[in-house]
Amino acid sequence: MASKKPRKIRKIWYILAGMMNTVSYILLIVGISLALSTFGILVANDVLALIKDSGEMTVELKAETTPAEVALLLQEKEAIEYPWAFELFSTLKKVESFPAGTFTIDTSMDYNQMISALRKTTTSLAVVRVTIPEGYNLKDICALLVEKNVVKEDAFWEVANNYDFAHEMLEDVPMVENRLEGYLFPDTYDFYANSDKINDENHAIDVINKMLNNFVKKYTKPMRNLTESRGMTIADVVKVASLIEKEAQKDDERTVIGGVIYNRLGSDNFPYLQIDASILYATGHKEQLTAEDLKIDSPYNLHTNSGLPPTAICNPGIECLMAAIQPENHKYYYYVAKPDGSHIFSKNLDAHNKAKADIAAGKYDVETP
Repeated sequence: MASKKPRKIRKIWYILAGMMNTVSYILLIVGISLALSTFGILVANDVLALIKDSGEMTVELKAETTPAEVALLLQEKEAIEYPWAFELFSTLKKVESFPAGTFTIDTSMDYNQMISALRKTTTSLAVVRVTIPEGYNLKDICALLVEKNVVKEDAFWEVANNYDFAHEMLEDVPMVENRLEGYLFPDTYDFYANSDKINDENHAIDVINKMLNNFVKKYTKPMRNLTESRGMTIADVVKVASLIEKEAQKDDERTVIGGVIYNRLGSDNFPYLQIDASILYATGHKEQLTAEDLKIDSPYNLHTNSGLPPTAICNPGIECLMAAIQPENHKYYYYVAKPDGSHIFSKNLDAHNKAKADIAAGKYDVETP
């Protein structure tokens, strides 16, 4: 009989241990539920602004901005607690982006009110949309930005010619006049206008930096790889692309003209590119070059200076950059323009002279031999 008592005690302990495990499990479930409930309340408070202190603040968006970027900015300003929730709410509201500008919000606003406030176009700083066409040079761009009240002319040129931008593609570009020619990527931009900072060189730095950053974005890794495989630098590509941009009036002739440029650069029989567009850059874009213009003492005179010009002669678009990287492989060394902007391409001087004579005689339907 004595041996049964310990077994009974052990049975009681097993029952108690099982009950403890059950209680622990229940407490765990309750704890998790409470935690989730608390978290849910906190998120709901953030989204719906159930209990939030009031406080006015200014939010500045320098460009069109995604909901994710806005959410992080609002979190930094302690306007919201959960950026992921703001991004999700924006997605549910089908908000894909927020416009550039300076906006006033209150921390007591719920997400919906904040989104509405951040999408209003009435801002304390005017934002102007500026389109830089392909083929514009620095003077053209400066004049356009001045016209749109984005920068002052003096501030633009001081920064363009003297500020040492840190972009990798400029490392081998000497600090000379017009060194940024070719790198202010032609595109549509949103800039602040009529600002009290319009005379500030720091503002001009921001404006130019935006265009340089766009060049970095558009000159992709595959393009860099192709550049290296040709044994070229980005600076060389930009110069060639700028010549193509000014010479090619027809889209399907870009790569052909690029091929002519490289053929002449690679031949001992053709010491000069003889591209008039580079002289026009130096003379100030006369409508018609004179015999004297062809003799001007300028490094941009490619009738008397071998190789490429010291800088690009305009800011080329992506198609001309690609034509400079992947030109057409052919044996043409000359071309002459027809009245419609297309060209006759020739492999030797006799054929070139005949093409010029044909065009002068009104034979515009002459095809490239």
